Amino acid sequence: TLSLHDALPICFPVTIGFTLALASLCRQFNVNLQYSSSASVYGLNTNFSEDAPKSPQSPYAWSKFTIDRYMEHIFFKKTQNIIVQGFRYFNVYGPYEDHKGGQSSPYHKFEKQAKETGIIKIFEGSENFKRDFIHVDTVCKIHKVMLDKQASGIFNVGMGETKSFYDVAKEIADKHNASIEYIPMPENIRKQYQTYTCADVTKLNGVLSS
Repeated sequence: TLSLHDALPICFPVTIGFTLALASLCRQFNVNLQYSSSASVYGLNTNFSEDAPKSPQSPYAWSKFTIDRYMEHIFFKKTQNIIVQGFRYFNVYGPYEDHKGGQSSPYHKFEKQAKETGIIKIFEGSENFKRDFIHVDTVCKIHKVMLDKQASGIFNVGMGETKSFYDVAKEIADKHNASIEYIPMPENIRKQYQTYTCADVTKLNGVLSS
């Protein structure tokens, strides 16, 4: 686990610095802002409501946690002249993920492996690794509706349900007549690996339906 002191020098210039500069400009010119946060801020915790404890495990997660905290203290106040909405994405997947490389979703990775090699490789124990997967089209629809909502704050963006990595692999393997192969999880990611995520979307749904 990285401390904030260790993580900030890595992630500050782009992720944090740009976002905060953009927020300041939006306030200056009275432009509402939507920004991307991440479910990675919850770390290894199993409570996924927006006000649940946070436990970021990587520089990326620390950067999003830092931005969220800044927004909470500066922008999520009734005295502000603009609406600022932060969205904690859970596991987003969809087309055109090639540019993401190793950070692409399991759906993309498994589809690519099935087409190119006929073998989908998943970590041992993937039946027990469950995530909240949401398609990018659904994410875009949420953003569009929220543009018309006069509500500042941080909102989880997920489906509120889980699917195991094995189930995702099986679905794609059946589609392409591919096989599934188990591999050990790399040692360097074991301690920070989120084995379970499931968005509490109560807050989001309340605003969407208002």
